[in-house]
Amino acid sequence: MHYNLKKAFTYIFRYLMMPVLLEIIIESLSRKSLISGIGYMFSSPVLFSFNALIIMLTLSVALFFKREIFVFITVAVVWLCFGVANFVILHFRVTPFSAVDFTMINTAISVSGHYLTVLNVLMMVVAAGVLGFAMVSLYRRAPKHHKRNHKHIVVSVMAVASISLALVFMKSSSGSVQALATNYTNISEAYENYGFVYCFTNSIIDTGISEPDDYSEKSVKKIVNKLDDSSKNQSKSKNSDDKPNIIMIQLESFFDVDYMKNLKFSKDPLPVFHKLCKNYSSGLLKVPTVGAGTVNTEFEVLTGMRQRDFGVCEYPYKTVLKSTTSESVCNDLASIGYKSHCVHNNNATFYGRNTVFKNLGFDTFTSMEYMNGLKENLNGWVNDDVMVPQIIKTLDSTQGSDFTFGITVQSHGKYDVDIEGEQPIKVTGAKEGMENQYTYYVNQIAQVDNMIGNLINRLRKRNEKTILVLYGDHLPSLDISADELKNSDLYQTQYVIWDNFGLKKLDKDMAAYQLYSYVLGKAGIHEGLITRYHQQMDWNSNSYLSDLKTLEYDWFYGEKYAYNGQNEFVQSNLQMGTYPVTLEDVRKNKKGYIVKGKGFTDYTKIYFNGKSLEGYKIDAAHYQITDEIDYDADEGYMSLQYAKENGIVDEDIPNAFIAKVEDKDNVCLSAGKPLLWNFTTLYLD
Repeated sequence: MHYNLKKAFTYIFRYLMMPVLLEIIIESLSRKSLISGIGYMFSSPVLFSFNALIIMLTLSVALFFKREIFVFITVAVVWLCFGVANFVILHFRVTPFSAVDFTMINTAISVSGHYLTVLNVLMMVVAAGVLGFAMVSLYRRAPKHHKRNHKHIVVSVMAVASISLALVFMKSSSGSVQALATNYTNISEAYENYGFVYCFTNSIIDTGISEPDDYSEKSVKKIVNKLDDSSKNQSKSKNSDDKPNIIMIQLESFFDVDYMKNLKFSKDPLPVFHKLCKNYSSGLLKVPTVGAGTVNTEFEVLTGMRQRDFGVCEYPYKTVLKSTTSESVCNDLASIGYKSHCVHNNNATFYGRNTVFKNLGFDTFTSMEYMNGLKENLNGWVNDDVMVPQIIKTLDSTQGSDFTFGITVQSHGKYDVDIEGEQPIKVTGAKEGMENQYTYYVNQIAQVDNMIGNLINRLRKRNEKTILVLYGDHLPSLDISADELKNSDLYQTQYVIWDNFGLKKLDKDMAAYQLYSYVLGKAGIHEGLITRYHQQMDWNSNSYLSDLKTLEYDWFYGEKYAYNGQNEFVQSNLQMGTYPVTLEDVRKNKKGYIVKGKGFTDYTKIYFNGKSLEGYKIDAAHYQITDEIDYDADEGYMSLQYAKENGIVDEDIPNAFIAKVEDKDNVCLSAGKPLLWNFTTLYLD
């Protein structure tokens, strides 16, 4: 009897007290304060209990294993690791840790060098090694149940069922627990109010767009029939040559620092931007993220769809857009002859853009791997001045009108860097301990402002009608609170629309998903269902957002009733680089072989017979090969036409040179047309 009581007490402590202890630790890490973590237990007892019950349910899985102690501790360690990961992530960005971060591992690794020192990485490796060793030792040493009788299984099932019923009851009866049944607008506040465990679990379960209650062909057609499509073909009546070039630039972590109540500057850090806002249409822009999550703002701007209609913390770039095409500003403009380009001074695979942009209808994508003259700031991000000539190049690449989407990175965090020397702009009024970060950030966006001025000067010299849209993707990760802002909103940046043909100035606040249709409307363009929806519907009506969600669901997850059941948008044949890398000739020189061509950068590699040759770029037109080249006389000559007709891939064509562009991880982004040995100077020699 005494043994059974002791065993029962042990189970009660393990499965009741441990979840409570874990919840206190996790919430303390989330709030960066033990006192705040304990305070959450008393200030929000129902939500605290609900979070603890979720942990309890996951721990109770151990009841069904012979190695119960090992499984129990493993689950507990996983929760602790999640709590620590959230604690670390919150030091680098405002958005908390969520399930979607597991899909962003490659992206996180690619930018880790901007945030972590070698010592940080070493400590993480050591910690992971120690944890791994401890878990292996635990597996070997932990006790194991040799028999599981029916009574134990029944008790285990009843325990799990009871916890599940308790969760269901609390979810259905508590108004505070029901709060996350609908998407929330501030993820950070949701984690703070409703608890990390609850929100993190919800981010696992809640993905995609939920089906509207009244979804049917009739309900979709009702929305579509509200739209006047008489303007649909107006923009087709003229050749695209008569339409303006449209440039939209997404400025990384950019916002008007004059909105900070207490900051003072030795001189105006944004003179160009302020002058533009005074003379051209501008306003506040509601964005779906703060401190991080650039591509969710990007998604809204390019598609006209709301990111918050998707799952909690979801990145559509990492889910549905990886495999599904979509209506977008690119696809809408393509129908009237526009060509669409993207210019981004960061690596092409960041957020999987080199794949997603095919589904959004871009024709070309010029990432940093296709640029020369790259210079980095103290934080290792490429300076934005390289964007100007690359954007101009896209406009020169076609005869008709162009849509160019620029994505900058210079003002990206982190901002706690060692500033070298006295900065041009002195910043005062920053929070204690943040003076260095604000000084660095303000001087970075001052350089971005200068880039904007240079671009506008270049555009003014061109004899082409042009619209330039500038906007910030989100506030910087500078621990800004809403009460520090004049507009009191962490989810607002600013936009401005410059033009060179006299558009009327009209200041208007809007959301990121309304921006592109608004700009197209000013240009007299009304192509696309989503475009016309935003242009014609009352943004303040009760059905505006719900009907938009219905259209979004219909395209991505429904029957495409709005498009008569047809997939109107096909994947584009995305060309990497505004112009492809080309080879023209190869000849011998004293160092080996000199290659003549176009578009060479530091990311260009030359292959021969499928083998990568050692060498280096001299300039954009010349590449030095230092390897020996082994001509295979037995293979001889094969024409490109023969290879094409017989399905032979370029890499297998014998005695052929191929120029490839590869990123820093040796991922091949593109390969140029093969140059046969017989068509080079080497053959004549």
